[in-house]
Amino acid sequence: MDHPFAEHVTRESEVARQCWDGCTFVAALEAAVLALGEHAASLDALNVFPVADRDTGTNLFLTAQAALRAARAASDTSLTVVTRSAAHAALRAAHGNSGVILSQFFRAWAEIAAQREYLDAAAMAAGFARADTLARQALLEPVEGTMITVLRAAAAAAQEAEAAGLPLAEILARVRDAALTAVARTPELLPILRQQGVVDAGAQGLAVLLDAWAAAARGERPTLAPLRTTPPPTHSGAGDPVGYCFNALLRVLSDRRDELLRTLAPYGESIEIVGDDALLRVHLHTQQPDLVIACLRAYGRLDSLAVEPLSADGQETILTEARGSALLVLSPAPTIRAWARRSGALALAPSPTLTEPERLAARLATLPVDRLLVLPARQEDAALVREAARQLKQPTLVVLPAHSLAAQLTALLVYEPGQGDRAEEKLVDLLTRLRTVEIDQEGTSATPRWIARSGPWHAMHATPEEALRAGLAHLHAQEAELCTLVIGEAIGEVAGLHRAIRAHWPHLQIDFFWGHQPAPALSIALE
Repeated sequence: MDHPFAEHVTRESEVARQCWDGCTFVAALEAAVLALGEHAASLDALNVFPVADRDTGTNLFLTAQAALRAARAASDTSLTVVTRSAAHAALRAAHGNSGVILSQFFRAWAEIAAQREYLDAAAMAAGFARADTLARQALLEPVEGTMITVLRAAAAAAQEAEAAGLPLAEILARVRDAALTAVARTPELLPILRQQGVVDAGAQGLAVLLDAWAAAARGERPTLAPLRTTPPPTHSGAGDPVGYCFNALLRVLSDRRDELLRTLAPYGESIEIVGDDALLRVHLHTQQPDLVIACLRAYGRLDSLAVEPLSADGQETILTEARGSALLVLSPAPTIRAWARRSGALALAPSPTLTEPERLAARLATLPVDRLLVLPARQEDAALVREAARQLKQPTLVVLPAHSLAAQLTALLVYEPGQGDRAEEKLVDLLTRLRTVEIDQEGTSATPRWIARSGPWHAMHATPEEALRAGLAHLHAQEAELCTLVIGEAIGEVAGLHRAIRAHWPHLQIDFFWGHQPAPALSIALE
């Protein structure tokens, strides 16, 4: 059986066929994250509604991956605890319309799984019905032809299949089929999709997740392949969307949600507010971020804030106020930069305009920050930052000991804004304990060669799987617990990489992250 997670969910397993426990739910999350990671770039390219900011696939992937990490780290493996942990993490990580709606999808399973040991057919149908309700409640103005249309079709299919007495795996197959039919209809419901000749990106992303769940329930590979489409043209001229994508976490009692919705209505569009008892996720598109911040602070305490330009090429989080310290990630991986911005950090892509110390210093001098911790991806980037630091009076630059994409990602996962010196100590301690290797592709497309490098050590191999095995053996993977892999554009499917690790180091927990960087092909860190 060729599915990476078949050891958890197989046709022979009675639990998998009839119901899911906590461990099976985690396996289903793994399948969903794997599928969304492989589809993220194509989903980003589809994205035209509500604005063509090309981030729907990234938002879905990062939200689902946060849910998976939390589920894996839950205090126990019971269904109640696993689903609750996943839902809370998804709420904290959700960005954009698609991420917020997906967080409500996970919240539905947490509510249905409360006090349950298993999700059986009846609970599965109830979960889809609850997800449909929560997603629509999240939106100030629900629009058909989007994710909510797919969720409604999925809920109807699940209820019909459960009423017919079908087993769980067959219910999920019916749900997937209904989702795909609903996705195909999205251009009929939303004129902008019909004009651009595409389906809705969020709807397609949800279908990708449901396809992964249906396949996992049978121990098979998903049926959907990433769509090979040319990104539709963005609007130009006077009709261009302007303003900012505003995402915040607000500490306030959830019974004030409806009041807050009405208060924010004059300040923007695509408003979504969701949450649990004392934490609300707020998303909207606005031209007045400062007024929105002031409004939110009148209601409660801001836990996190990200304000990004509403454009397909918006690359930076906007600092709306001065900070004592901040983290800057200098990375060629667009998804790592996106994760950095969602984590409250700053992010820059290496570019010709920033390869000279003078230009980098001039750019950093504009930031309203006293002390800037810098996470480089390469040693040459670290050297560039140190040279720029000599030309700066403010901010003070501190270069952290990170020299790989996997090290950057691992540091971001533990970073908490506002911790000052404690944040620096925590990051330095982690980074000095990591063991990393990177794999590059060389040669021609007909005869590629794969080179694994870690410090002065290197080895050349015919396949990425062989290079991965050599690199992990060099790092003594038998002594590690977690293997984090950042996937670049040169890598297609990751099933072979997963099998290569499992065959030699079955004890390792594997965490795939699609960085979409042009190089290196793979960046790996062991903890």
